[in-house]
Amino acid sequence: MFSDTVISIQNIGKCYQIYAKPQDRLKQYILPRLSKLLRKIPGKYFREFWALQNVSFEVKKGETVGIIGRNGSGKSTLLQIICGTITPSSGQIFTSGRIAALLELGAGFNPEFTGRENVYMNAAILGLTHAEIDARLDDILAFADIGEFVDQPVKVYSSGMYVRLAFSVAVNVSPQILIVDEALSVGDLAFQNKCILKIKELRDQGTTLLFVAHDLSILQMICDRVIWLQHGEIVAIGDSVNVCQEYYVATTGTKMENSNPASIIVQKDTGMAKFIDVKHARKSGHANPVYTVGETIDFSFTLSAIVKLDRSVFTISIFRADGDWTIGQTSLEAGVFWEPCEAGGTLRGKLVLESNCLAPGDYLVALGANSEDLSICYALSELSLPFSVRWKFPTWGRFIHPCQWIPYNTQPQIEVERANHTRSTGT
Repeated sequence: MFSDTVISIQNIGKCYQIYAKPQDRLKQYILPRLSKLLRKIPGKYFREFWALQNVSFEVKKGETVGIIGRNGSGKSTLLQIICGTITPSSGQIFTSGRIAALLELGAGFNPEFTGRENVYMNAAILGLTHAEIDARLDDILAFADIGEFVDQPVKVYSSGMYVRLAFSVAVNVSPQILIVDEALSVGDLAFQNKCILKIKELRDQGTTLLFVAHDLSILQMICDRVIWLQHGEIVAIGDSVNVCQEYYVATTGTKMENSNPASIIVQKDTGMAKFIDVKHARKSGHANPVYTVGETIDFSFTLSAIVKLDRSVFTISIFRADGDWTIGQTSLEAGVFWEPCEAGGTLRGKLVLESNCLAPGDYLVALGANSEDLSICYALSELSLPFSVRWKFPTWGRFIHPCQWIPYNTQPQIEVERANHTRSTGT
């Protein structure tokens, strides 16, 4: 589908010099030169900060690529290097075609100029002639939809009006490459919808699109691939849904390696009972199994009684890795009990989550055993039994609840045929 490479990034790095004190900057400018004259080893009065390091990827013509990462991960620095507004410290970059960029609010606008004057100035910078701008001016102003403010200085514009006008110029100059840095998060929903429709139109025309956004839903819906940056380096590049889900899980939780594996049952000391075995019932070679939405998840457990136990109920708590308590249920709700157990005896059981509806994420499980009325805790494990859930579609929220979607805007085929027959015969 994509053949020609229009952006090629090879081992790009960007290093900044960080000074602890203002005078250190002056020292760095003067003293190394004096040291060289005196044939001494020059000192260094700054520390290096690598905003980007060893970043490599290619973008094909007509491809739509998203870039995600926490604040400070190097996203905006990367876009500025691609646009040529800053120079990389290392590596090589190749771009082919006219680039239209919307990097930050009001970038490239003269606050003293009117909106109309800024349109002409920005479009001219992007390579359009005065006649070409005249021919496209009506479309630009119609898309921006800022009314009479087009002839007012842009310094009186709201942030939304800035973005409307800047985005309108960027998408109406026929760019071969369009680069957008978080612009869609400023406008209202109606403007966002208008922008998405325009973006899809440009994509269908073969325009290459490069986006930075924190809204994972937009990236999953419009991007062919997503690049995940962290601390200036690439963590992953791939399918937009898969990478966005992995990024969401990583940014909403803790590392699963830090949790207690199933083989180590850490639990409260109640003096009444203890779990001697808890595990995923699935036969798998993986310590942390990965389930899909809708798949059955089941756990097996064995409880050893230290003292005589009356009738028991078991409990489960499932926490997302960020600490969000997602599920808390007991066998009491289902009317299921384990009969009394003598000291030294064991109680065994299995819990089945049919049609698992947990949203994509990493999860941890705590199991408990209680008296019939839940007032006495016989045993309670710490969080363990790590597992993950993934899904092939964009998702939102904490649960993918089983449901039915029933459209009412269609008729059964037999009713359509009957209606057509009635209209044709007049009966």
